[in-house]
Amino acid sequence: LFMFPISYSVKTMLMPLLWLFTLRNFDTDFRFRPIQLLHFIPAAVSVIIVLSLSTQERMDNIIYEMSGDDMWVGNLNTLIILFQMFLYFAAIFRYLHKKRHYIKENWSDAEYLQKEWIPKLMYLFAALFVIVMTCYVIWPRTDAWLIQILNVIAMSYLTYNSIAHPAVLSTTEEVSATENNSENTPSPVLDEIQMQEICKRVTEYLETTQAFLRNDLSLAMLSKETGIPQKMLSRAVNSYMKCNFFELINAMRVEKARQLLLSPETSGYTIDSIYEECGFRSRSTFFLAFKKAEGKSPAQWLKSQKNETF
Repeated sequence: LFMFPISYSVKTMLMPLLWLFTLRNFDTDFRFRPIQLLHFIPAAVSVIIVLSLSTQERMDNIIYEMSGDDMWVGNLNTLIILFQMFLYFAAIFRYLHKKRHYIKENWSDAEYLQKEWIPKLMYLFAALFVIVMTCYVIWPRTDAWLIQILNVIAMSYLTYNSIAHPAVLSTTEEVSATENNSENTPSPVLDEIQMQEICKRVTEYLETTQAFLRNDLSLAMLSKETGIPQKMLSRAVNSYMKCNFFELINAMRVEKARQLLLSPETSGYTIDSIYEECGFRSRSTFFLAFKKAEGKSPAQWLKSQKNETF
């Protein structure tokens, strides 16, 4: 009887907590403020409603639910959770899409900065919610055992990735600062000749200085080093070269990887030892970028090149 009110309120706290978890990991300016307690109003309402029931009514409700049905309290709780699920997942995925787009426009190693396991965690939770709700409609009492199993899966994934992928505070703080500055700067108007000149200047700088091999290279850094305003640089790359900053830098890194893979001087290197020399921060980013450019993994591409040679 004591846990009965708590169980109803806890269910309505998951989606707000997922939303705050997402903000905490992608917004370095995030601070929990009293106004954010509004997210937990449904949980407070659930507690008040259940506490307003008499002890006998609570006992009757528990017995009734054990038979495989829900009384009005359970139905109301389910409706609140369904509403939260659609509202919060829509907000979470929209926010993640916006952040991912911004990072790929301004940073050269989007996978590292994106903390890609967090979007995957959200997709996992969304899938688990759909499974639970579908099973609940078919047979309401599946939540007596199914939710516990799915919770173990989700929490195991969360715990593993929290340990395996620690936060990178210094870099994400630069992302936040760059994003704020970018939003306050008006978009420039450039003609094709200006964009061509900017792209030529940037490409020559990257090739001459080999700046693309730095795994922390960002649009803001490149703007500062070339003296080209960030907005102007971004517009030129996007419009004239038909790619974003992430794609431009990684195309140059993939070209460097091809050279190293075919060079006699690095013939003794393993493929895994090459990605860092090419500016990639992780093996997975290197493999994804290489496969996107060549349609093959580095090992498959190298094998095909050797076959063509002989």
